[in-house]
Amino acid sequence: MRRAINRLGIKGSVLVTSNMKPVLNYATDNSTDTSYLINSVQKSMTAAMVMREVQKGKLSLKDKLSKYYPNVSGAQKVRISNLLDMTSGLDLEKGQELGTKKFISDKANIDHDQKYTVFDAKELGQWHYTSVNYIYLCGILSKLEHKTYEQLFRETYIEPLHLKRTEFLWSNMSKLRAVNWVPGYEMKKGRYVKVKRKTAVKDVHNELGAGSIVMSNGDLAKTIEYILHGKMLTKRSKQILFKGKAPTFYNGGFYNLKKYKAANGAGEGYYTFMRSTKDGKNMIIIQDNHTTTGEFGKIKKKVNRIMSIMMEL
Repeated sequence: MRRAINRLGIKGSVLVTSNMKPVLNYATDNSTDTSYLINSVQKSMTAAMVMREVQKGKLSLKDKLSKYYPNVSGAQKVRISNLLDMTSGLDLEKGQELGTKKFISDKANIDHDQKYTVFDAKELGQWHYTSVNYIYLCGILSKLEHKTYEQLFRETYIEPLHLKRTEFLWSNMSKLRAVNWVPGYEMKKGRYVKVKRKTAVKDVHNELGAGSIVMSNGDLAKTIEYILHGKMLTKRSKQILFKGKAPTFYNGGFYNLKKYKAANGAGEGYYTFMRSTKDGKNMIIIQDNHTTTGEFGKIKKKVNRIMSIMMEL
């Protein structure tokens, strides 16, 4: 398995767990406790926070988006469940980007996104991947709890799980150094070029609960175990949230495949690949801070094959 992983050409950190214990924990570059931007893998954490509100009775998966954001196009037809599994029919207007040109606040970003969100009734119920769904979920969480998403994330994961290598990318440099964060690099004209932190921070503010956290492999494994195996969610909540429909089987931030769950992150010079058994006890996490255009999909397929081998073993 280690040889297969090394053939991926990753410049980063690798963790493989069995029965929630590490069996492979090494780095091909950086170190085993390095923190990377996990990008879209964070969606699973946001989704679990949303499901916890359902457990509390503060939210229903059948609630319409219009209950919280009535000015969004098509909001009266889109349910919370549609946002979670990316079947809302929502997207940003062509040529527009998430968030304001210069970051002001989470609220200002969502206000901006509302103006440029478009709804296609024909796509309602059809899977279409876009972070705008999770941006609205973050806003709903803040409305329900009267706290920022960052406050809620810290109270839900960082503090109770004692995560020592987890932080928001927009935190000050002393905090980022404390969690052993490394910048991302992108291949340009035959060499790796560091992604400017200023650019990356703006982008992750715009992504909010869909890709703004840096984490080490150990912290990421602990968090995924907590969501899938811990007491954060009831058995029934997990059955509902982590069951997707063909062809992607996406729901709750995971691709809920027949034999395992998958989550991937890419952007700002980082790749994150997480594969886990349904109970969160056996896992492969691979993180890299050196990326090349066109390589993400190829590596993802190879990681899937490695997970299949692990399942057979």
